[in-house]
Amino acid sequence: MKLIHTLLILASAFMCCAVQAKPIVIGDKPNGLIVETLDAAKPGEAGVLLSRKLVLPAFDRGAYFGGGLGSNFKWPRLANQMTPWFVNNNDMSTLFAKPFAKNPCSTIGKGAQPQGMFALYQLKSGEYLTLMPLSKGSTMSWLNTSESGEVTVVLGNFGKGAESGTVPLLAWAKDPDMYRSLHKAWALVIGELDGQTDWRMNKIYPEAMKYLGWCSWEHFRKKIDSDKLVQAAREIEDSGLPIRWFLVDDGFQTQQGTALKSFAPNSKTFSNGWKPLLAMRKEDKIKWFGLWHSYMGLWQGIHKQNDFGPLNKDFIPFGKNLGPGKSKEGTQRFYDAFIGSVADYGFDFVKIDNQSLYNNKQKNVDSSVEINAWMTDALENAVQARMPQGMINCMSQGTPQVLGTRHSAVSRVSIDYKLNDLAKAKAHIEQSYVCTLFQGQTVWPDHDMFHSSDPDCGELMAISKAISGAPIYLSDNPTDFCDKFIRPLAYEDGELLRPLAPGFPLPDSVMLDVYKSGKAFRVIAPLANQCAAIVTYNLFHPGDKTIMTEVAAADYAHASGMSQPYAGAWKVPSEGLVCFDWRKGSGRKLDKPYPVELTGFSDRLLLLAPIQNGWAVVGARDKYLSPVAVESVKATSQSLEVSMIESGPLVIWSANGAPKMKGVSAKDLGNGFWQFDLPVAAGRKTVTLNR
Repeated sequence: MKLIHTLLILASAFMCCAVQAKPIVIGDKPNGLIVETLDAAKPGEAGVLLSRKLVLPAFDRGAYFGGGLGSNFKWPRLANQMTPWFVNNNDMSTLFAKPFAKNPCSTIGKGAQPQGMFALYQLKSGEYLTLMPLSKGSTMSWLNTSESGEVTVVLGNFGKGAESGTVPLLAWAKDPDMYRSLHKAWALVIGELDGQTDWRMNKIYPEAMKYLGWCSWEHFRKKIDSDKLVQAAREIEDSGLPIRWFLVDDGFQTQQGTALKSFAPNSKTFSNGWKPLLAMRKEDKIKWFGLWHSYMGLWQGIHKQNDFGPLNKDFIPFGKNLGPGKSKEGTQRFYDAFIGSVADYGFDFVKIDNQSLYNNKQKNVDSSVEINAWMTDALENAVQARMPQGMINCMSQGTPQVLGTRHSAVSRVSIDYKLNDLAKAKAHIEQSYVCTLFQGQTVWPDHDMFHSSDPDCGELMAISKAISGAPIYLSDNPTDFCDKFIRPLAYEDGELLRPLAPGFPLPDSVMLDVYKSGKAFRVIAPLANQCAAIVTYNLFHPGDKTIMTEVAAADYAHASGMSQPYAGAWKVPSEGLVCFDWRKGSGRKLDKPYPVELTGFSDRLLLLAPIQNGWAVVGARDKYLSPVAVESVKATSQSLEVSMIESGPLVIWSANGAPKMKGVSAKDLGNGFWQFDLPVAAGRKTVTLNR
């Protein structure tokens, strides 16, 4: 508590220079957008322009999204580690209640920080309230909560320049439907930002990301060279797994300390440049290659003795080094050259890291926020022009970046995955899903790479990646690949089975302390043919505990929560649903709740399928998202026609007797479920069943 108290005092000092204006009252209106008109407003010492008290409606509980009080935390740095901290009983001071070590991951810290980027409340009226601070132009806003529980909305530019004009401060929306509340708030934000970002549904998802990939980081870390990467590519080919893209992560740069000196790779470890690796490209094997880079060149920017020639005129001081940002035009020149170098080498996409650090390192600028906006926009423009397979935004959770994905369709939503770190694995799972509610409106939520050979959670991680709908990439040593956990992710050619929208928490899991409550964390995703996937998790920590939960037909209605455009909750079909327990290989009609027991760190994947004329189609038994493998279903009272995207074992449910298929015998799975063991083979397959 001493650390929390100290930081709260610092937060108060941080805001003391801000102009105090009239309170913002969230009243009876269903939604609203608060804007401020500034007239040569000068920021205080910490770059704060304005502070307004926020009067909230009475609430039962809430999720306040911010970072943790880790030893390295300094707002807004590490905003990429945004996590939900919980409040209850209409008292925001419970954010700092002792003990509040909600998150077991040490990199998050042991308590919430005062600043928040987003908040969601369940009001005593029964409605849900979404609060969204904004970033536009040279200013950004955020929430701040005092130790006494007073909430303010703060506006700043993290610089020294005066600000004039009308700027957005806060958007909010209320609705009895939690997911509609989120959509309504985002609609206000997207409309106000005028092209700065866009709905996920309006973006082009990269073709490469539709396939299974591999990344060098977790296997090699920074210890890479040309020979190691070429050998890894050969081993991936030899594995027989349909891995179609290869991402080179950190460790290849020409640098001094942690500052970049050249766009060329290190000549000592890459004596022939990228040619040996990119020569491994094959149309039916590893088809696409990606390259990791840091937002501002490298972790500490660009070294003063560099190979960038005329670009140096566009750099400004960045700590002891340099960085982009002298002008909007100069920033675009840097990113055109930066991303252009990656394209000229022959890479197809980039992964850009460290996007929220820049604010803290810039000194003596008019507006650090404006420079970040220039950088984000210039990066988006350069990638759009030169990278045919786009960009993975990595650690992009600073507000200017979250609200700046003009073209990019993929962003990280969590802390890193790490092998053999049980606490971090649990935090990673919760954060990936819950932050999808916020970021997943404009991007597909990247859950990071994983090891299929992870002894604690190889299959669990594979399933979470499957229902994310985002890129899925392994990072095992290729000789350690666990085929049985990988092959259910993709077809024979490596194309992933993907949900219609990202997986996200059910309402009872959004504001739940999953580590201490003894309750299951439950998530859902919509699948093809009006099916849904629900995954239940036991994230209790530390230690093992058996948790009982259940899945009911009413849960199915929420499957559309992240669908775009949002048309409201799904209706339960008139004939009902069936529930198939993927790991058990059995199920039943969902006419009463289906019980689930979870012991220790574990999950359970349940597939819900609608009943039509006495039939239900679960789909390909050998895939996690079985229904996605079914292209179409035609059901009459006596027959069922199923068109599969790829031939494989088919599971269906019949209300009235054993079904028959010509030339293939039926395996009785019990309770009306039947499996037909069609051979696994590429190419579409249409079959007809009769009673």
